[in-house]
Amino acid sequence: MLIVVVGGGLGEPLPATTNFYPANDPLLAYTDCITPSFVGGYARFRRPISDPSQGYDYAMPGARLRFRSNAATVNVYVRYNGLIIRTDARNTIGSVLVDGVLKQTFQSPPPINTVALASLPIVNVGSADRLYEVILPYADGVEFGGVEVDKPYVVTAAAARTGRLMVCYGDSITQGFYATDTLKGWPYLLAAAEGLRCINMGYGGWQAQPSDGTVIANLSPDLITILIGTNEYLNQIPVATYQANLSALITNIHNINSTVPIYISGIIYNGNSLTIPWSSYNAVAGNVIAALGYSQLVGVGSGTLITNPGTQMQDVTHPNDAGNVQMAAGWGAVVT
Repeated sequence: MLIVVVGGGLGEPLPATTNFYPANDPLLAYTDCITPSFVGGYARFRRPISDPSQGYDYAMPGARLRFRSNAATVNVYVRYNGLIIRTDARNTIGSVLVDGVLKQTFQSPPPINTVALASLPIVNVGSADRLYEVILPYADGVEFGGVEVDKPYVVTAAAARTGRLMVCYGDSITQGFYATDTLKGWPYLLAAAEGLRCINMGYGGWQAQPSDGTVIANLSPDLITILIGTNEYLNQIPVATYQANLSALITNIHNINSTVPIYISGIIYNGNSLTIPWSSYNAVAGNVIAALGYSQLVGVGSGTLITNPGTQMQDVTHPNDAGNVQMAAGWGAVVT
């Protein structure tokens, strides 16, 4: 039997003994992400800030495929698309939750950036109606190709994921590096603790760009976090340039939505010692808040995000898993 569905379906022969639900089936929901496009039967994710030199726009950290099924074994078809250009900083570990509990992890096969198709079997003890959530890695291009279960078992729609929508904007510290996996990054932890949905707009190596404010605002968030400036510090971008770009970025958000809460932190601890000191860059967020005077702006002290660099940093720039826990707690103490 050949499955052929416009915009979805694998176009592969599948056993007559199974029920197959293509990637664009309305019973399959995609949340905590930009709405995917459907390419060759697979749901492809691409974030709306283009990153041509690295391809991190094809990473969708924390995106979820959600559905229910009464089958004991569920097969999720995935494609690793190889569209992320940068290979030196990657994390390919995804996670599977069943009824909200971590069931297993999965990751792309070596070598990095090899286009590969795979079936992800999720095996339970006995048949029962369960909620499935397949969560994408923070630095790999992964696409969903549909879900297969043995007959007579079926897939049904999951209840809509609720909670306010948080957009987290930043660089690699927001994207997730170097947490063990997406579930241990601070945006995921913060969203879980506060009952939020989350679109992660952190891009490794990123610097503040005014046009990004328009992109963020057009995602219609209920709240925004901004943690940007570490790469300005590492590249010794003039502080005045960084401040002007951050100010313009926030002004562009304000021009579209003047009430959405924007939580802004100075840059977290950094162990590099450079000519223009870290403290000059750390002060920029507060300077911008004071200069703009928008009531929607809320400062978050960077010292609450990393409280002990000796135990909370993976390297001189990125938090480890313990650091991500602390960062989520620091944001969570202010985010309302």
